Amino acid sequence: MLGRVRNHLLVAAALVLCATPPASAAQANPVLLVHGWQGSAGQFAPMRTVLEQAGFPVYAVELPGDENYANVRAIAAAVVRARQEHGGSRVDLVGHSMGGLSARYFLKYEGGTDAVRTYVSMGSAQRGYLPACVLPPDGGGQMCPANEFITRLNTGDPTPGPVTYTFLNSSLDSTRHDIVGGNWCRAEIPGVRHADEPGDPRFAAAVRKALAGECPR
Repeated sequence: MLGRVRNHLLVAAALVLCATPPASAAQANPVLLVHGWQGSAGQFAPMRTVLEQAGFPVYAVELPGDENYANVRAIAAAVVRARQEHGGSRVDLVGHSMGGLSARYFLKYEGGTDAVRTYVSMGSAQRGYLPACVLPPDGGGQMCPANEFITRLNTGDPTPGPVTYTFLNSSLDSTRHDIVGGNWCRAEIPGVRHADEPGDPRFAAAVRKALAGECPR
């Protein structure tokens, strides 16, 4: 019973903020912005402005907490809504930090590759983050490299197609050298604090390029 109630709450918690796109955005893919550990959708406000001005319909997903499996379900609900509101178009997923891990799990295990065109992560510890091992599993501890969530995420093909994968990191990210998969682009942006990545103009420009099919350099 508790599980069923929780699932209903999680779907409700996938509250998505959607701005009305400009008329020129009619053919653009919807973009879902997924925040990280202890983050919020509001962190993406500057990036959201950049993408909307470029003609993308933008959804900022407010995740229910810091438990990845719950966040995966919230992302799935947000993707369904975005596609319904845009004629079934495939969407683009942009995830910061732990949000990038939840988003990639959605692609790998929840049928996301049929619904997503482009995946972009920012500062995501793709092979896990050792300091997270001291956190409770439902409070970020699933980022621990030994946690089942990370081991499953990187079992088999970690970047299943036909999605285009781009991995962005700051030169200050301790996990910036993490490598997973083979069909992807990787770029490093100098000197940005991890918590500042969602609002940094250089990250916004790199995301914009990735969504346009370019590899940021």
